[in-house]
Amino acid sequence: MTERRPFLVETFSLQDLANAVYTNKVYLSKTINRYSGKNFRQYVNYYRVMYAMELYRENMGLRISELTQLSGFRSTTVFLRSFKFVMGEQPSHWCSRVRKKYGRKR
Repeated sequence: MTERRPFLVETFSLQDLANAVYTNKVYLSKTINRYSGKNFRQYVNYYRVMYAMELYRENMGLRISELTQLSGFRSTTVFLRSFKFVMGEQPSHWCSRVRKKYGRKR
């Protein structure tokens, strides 16, 4: 996931990942659930959120809508909900804290 970043494709599915690792999707789904404590969607969205945060740290001029698109989310609503689920805060609050920490403003 971190090397090839298949999660950046909006249509990335459990079947796609199963094909990539040469297994069936039922086994893969159970494995993801067991070891990550997340379902497949939560697992993929976690990587997307982490990637969006990485992008923002590199370019603090990016808007939420741009982060959404660049990190593989289909919609801003899903991005906002996933970010809050993963980080416990809205992306706008997180972005503001990062800008303050590094002394940069948009």
